[in-house]
Amino acid sequence: MLIGAGTAQLIPAAVHKGEGRTPAWQQKAAVGALAALFPDIDYLLFPLDPLEFLAYWHRAYSHSIFLAPLWAWLLTLLLQKYFLRHKAWSGQKLLLFWISLSAILSHIISDSLTVYGTRWFAPLLDLKISWDLLFVVDIYFTASILTALILLIRWRHKVYRAYVCFIPFSYLLLVLLIKLTVYHRLPLPDNSTPAASQAGILVPQPFSPFYWQLIKADNKGFTQAYLKLTDDVIANRVSKLSGSNLDYASYRLPRELNWRRYPIMPANPDWQLDAEKVWQNKKFRAFRDFTDYPVFYAYNSRAEKTCVWFSDLRYHWPGIVPSFRFGMCKKAAEPWQVYRMKYFSHKQVQTSH
Repeated sequence: MLIGAGTAQLIPAAVHKGEGRTPAWQQKAAVGALAALFPDIDYLLFPLDPLEFLAYWHRAYSHSIFLAPLWAWLLTLLLQKYFLRHKAWSGQKLLLFWISLSAILSHIISDSLTVYGTRWFAPLLDLKISWDLLFVVDIYFTASILTALILLIRWRHKVYRAYVCFIPFSYLLLVLLIKLTVYHRLPLPDNSTPAASQAGILVPQPFSPFYWQLIKADNKGFTQAYLKLTDDVIANRVSKLSGSNLDYASYRLPRELNWRRYPIMPANPDWQLDAEKVWQNKKFRAFRDFTDYPVFYAYNSRAEKTCVWFSDLRYHWPGIVPSFRFGMCKKAAEPWQVYRMKYFSHKQVQTSH
């Protein structure tokens, strides 16, 4: 919303011409903030099938740069009806369109800064764009956006106001330099080979660019560690205030890393057959397509039901229950059915499958 409100202030004066007076900065900011929320309208599909939503629907059509002009035009028509009697927006269809389009595009681009991946070219291509630079909540990036927005408002009549965009871009460049420096200087786990190390990634962690998760592929699994470059007092305070229970003590300096191995299949031979059946099940294809770093999470067997669970290492944070945990359960001779665990809970919910 902050980015959308900021981009609205950057629309050139040439598109402001209309029958009425030019809308005030507050009005443009409100429209930009609202339009910036639009791509996440796809969350309305989540209840239909959570796994299909995560694998195929989310950050796809509503996050496409090809379809963005269409969404901006439809949003413009809706806003026009809402502002029908508002003199400030009279005859400002073009202004509404460009504010909506810039805000929607800002959402698509900012989403690509995280590890999830955004399908920019849907429906033509299924390629996901993911730069793995920021956690979903980055307090410093938010502060840079807020600072830029304030300056855009204060300097709204200045020709040089667009230069404030260098503030968030400079922060992103700093994070990129930190990531590249860390990636090339990290010690490898004892059992790693140079070839395996090249398959690794650095995953941004909450809520600071000084915390990263390291994931390296190995034989039938992954080796993982939590890294800190320095203690971030501000991020620690934000974590406590948010009640996230994030365990910052698990993050270690580069020479003190605690490497752990996560297999894709369970080590227990009594669980392996069920785990293989679940992993290869056609109903579980959506999870296989969704995950980049799949790991075995849990096996539960009771008299009435057996469940096998998997998760994705990208969404593992110390002290916090992983977000995306999906599996399959079966009762006696009945077929396997897809289940998920609720966010931040161990409660099991069957999907539409």
